[in-house]
Amino acid sequence: MSAVVAGIGLLLAIILQVNKVQQAAIFLAFNAATVDNPQLWAGLTFLGDTAVMLCVMAPVLLMRPSIWVAILCAIPAGGLTSLTLKWFFDAPRPADVLALTDFHVVGSVLRGHSFPSGHTITAFAAAGVVWACVWFVQRKNLTNQSSAAIQESNSNLHVLAWSALALVFLIAVLVGVSRIAVGAHWPFDVLAGACVGWLAGLHGAYIAHRWHSAWHTTKSIWLLHFLCCALSLDLLNRTFEEPVGVYMLWLGVVFAWGALTVKCLQAIISAGKH
Repeated sequence: MSAVVAGIGLLLAIILQVNKVQQAAIFLAFNAATVDNPQLWAGLTFLGDTAVMLCVMAPVLLMRPSIWVAILCAIPAGGLTSLTLKWFFDAPRPADVLALTDFHVVGSVLRGHSFPSGHTITAFAAAGVVWACVWFVQRKNLTNQSSAAIQESNSNLHVLAWSALALVFLIAVLVGVSRIAVGAHWPFDVLAGACVGWLAGLHGAYIAHRWHSAWHTTKSIWLLHFLCCALSLDLLNRTFEEPVGVYMLWLGVVFAWGALTVKCLQAIISAGKH
């Protein structure tokens, strides 16, 4: 059902874009309302960067690696769709249409290929993955447990799983809003990005779930940790160049190497027991 809603939302965004419905007033209103917190919005917008998102979510590899893998699997579908729509519409960004004195820009001034928002795609892909993983767990519980056990487990599952989903979805929405706050995208770009990202997330979750045996091995998990740390090296290099929002880059670096450190400690403790 959520896939249908996302598909309808994407179709609506495309129709609005094709018909060139005016959105400058909405953009300017959102941009003006967020002008007082450039560091906050710059940091949030970094969460829409694929490398930053994967590094920040590195601790998930220790607890629920399927979520991290699903986000990784969502990248090709989301990226390909984003590039296709950007090439097809070649929509101007706010800086191409409005005077720079009319709105607030945080970071670099971006131009061209506005529709859809790639950062929003990444954020909502993560939200879509969490949604799908919660659904997979619930379906598995319904299949394997008795009705009495279901009632007992669902009370805890609903509180934890749905709270996590609500948090991730809220963060995804804030990332989308941040793209307007930093002056990089129009509202329709964000709407399209949210829908594409959600669909990509569901697709990535399906792939990770369908081919679970292909990646869920000890060697594979170690490789994923090292991949995450390799991505963090790029973030570390960027910390010397970014003027605002740099705290999110550092968070990604710390989380990536912190997760690897914990993984090493777990391996040492496990080896000691044997």
